[in-house]
Amino acid sequence: MIMILTRDFKETVNARVQQDSAFAIALLDEAVSLFLNGEPETARLILRDLVNATVGFEELAIETAKPSKSLHRMLSARVILRWIT
Repeated sequence: MIMILTRDFKETVNARVQQDSAFAIALLDEAVSLFLNGEPETARLILRDLVNATVGFEELAIETAKPSKSLHRMLSARVILRWIT
């Protein structure tokens, strides 16, 4: 089950990440653990919150040379992976 997060919760996470780098690292660690334990949907949502709270999708797009829209899709709860040639 995927819960829809309220704006207040997202703002709280953003503020906490900005103020506490250990919290940001803990979120990243949790996302990795979730991926490794077969919960990729939740892991992607945590990564999405982390990107929003740190560099943002536009800057990440520049850094990775990937379109911002593609990055949003990659970090959505449900993602369809396809090979790019």
